[in-house]
Amino acid sequence: MYKRIFLYSLFVSLVMAAASCEDYKDCNSPVDTPMGIGFYQLSDGVETDTTLPALTLFGIGREDSLLAGDLAASSIYVPLNENLDSTRFYLQPDSTSVGGDTLTVLYKRSLDFVSSGCGFTTLYQIDTVTCTTHYVDSVVLASKKIVTTNATNVKLYY
Repeated sequence: MYKRIFLYSLFVSLVMAAASCEDYKDCNSPVDTPMGIGFYQLSDGVETDTTLPALTLFGIGREDSLLAGDLAASSIYVPLNENLDSTRFYLQPDSTSVGGDTLTVLYKRSLDFVSSGCGFTTLYQIDTVTCTTHYVDSVVLASKKIVTTNATNVKLYY
């Protein structure tokens, strides 16, 4: 009788253990949520992509985190601070330029579960974008929601 109860308990325990094990696979889903910045010119009401010849860009407060150094670019994707509700960037459009502009982004953060293998990703909802106008003529918020696709969220006009 005890042997039968023991075997039944062992069988139930093994079935429960097997059912509770999840197959943890490698993460093959995108989890990064960078903000896309596009560079444009506006001439006679016509918007055209422009390439900055030697862009320098870094996060203010994190000058050691150079995101672009003398990079020819018509757009760039930059990470936002996952621990704060704002991030500031320094942009110098050309290495021959003196000084640059400060781009400030205010946003709300939320966590989104991707999978057990990937964990969570941070999604952002941009509230406000401002920029100094030393070289930048104007700034437009093209898309408030930042998800894992590479979309242009902010348009800077030179």
